[in-house]
Amino acid sequence: MIPELPGVYVDHLVRPRGVGDLAHPEAAGEIGSMVGGLGVRFTLSYASDGGEGSLVADVRGRPFGSPALVAPISWLCTQVEGGTWEDAGRFGPDEVVAGLKEGHADAWLPEAVVRASEFAARALRRALGIGQRGPADCRGPGILVCRCIGVGDRTIRDAIRDGAQDPESIGDATGACTGCRSCRPDVLAVIDEELRPWPEAPGPDRHPIERITLVHGRRVLRALGLPLLDARFEGDTVHVTFGAPEPGATVRIPGAVALVRHTLRETVCDDIRVAPAEA
Repeated sequence: MIPELPGVYVDHLVRPRGVGDLAHPEAAGEIGSMVGGLGVRFTLSYASDGGEGSLVADVRGRPFGSPALVAPISWLCTQVEGGTWEDAGRFGPDEVVAGLKEGHADAWLPEAVVRASEFAARALRRALGIGQRGPADCRGPGILVCRCIGVGDRTIRDAIRDGAQDPESIGDATGACTGCRSCRPDVLAVIDEELRPWPEAPGPDRHPIERITLVHGRRVLRALGLPLLDARFEGDTVHVTFGAPEPGATVRIPGAVALVRHTLRETVCDDIRVAPAEA
């Protein structure tokens, strides 16, 4: 049995608010890495000097690695923006989970989303300067992407803005993806984030699981060069239709099915199945 997902959770997952980075932040908080599969960065600006009594004028949150982070980050952005520093500091993981569950304690959320809510709340608190660790460097290298060379995502994004559009040219500019090359999928994901808009969510007439698949499955696969054309949910299975691979695609159909299944296990439940649609 595939559980029913809370409407607020689905909405934040497929139409996230505040995802990205502020161009000129006054504070940042970073937790995790792409290497570890889970990372978050929040960037903030204030209406005054920051700290107690200040209003949060703007906030952005960026997920790294797992789609389970998207809804917690989006929900926090909507709650924090325009509020006070003190109010923002009161949002912990329990508040995030309760918000995504619409206040219904027995509502279903995937365990990965519950864990991601803790990561997101920690990153926000760090951006606010709460806790033993101070805020991250707003102009630092960013979340770790390339372990071999020690390259962060901001360094890679700067190279993309300077004209690099593939792992090879990014390697020439930054050294990333020139060692063991295991970070290549993550570098491709950063390229996709910088050069393409967030996938548009299908309307609410589609099943929530189809909407999730067509946003987050597309995000994962288009970075690897394989279009996801459609998804239909029946029983416990999502039937996916793929387009022709783009030149240089780095994933084939079996791998694509596995990636979509992993995405849905993180955002829906472990029992979900994925299969190619019959021709």
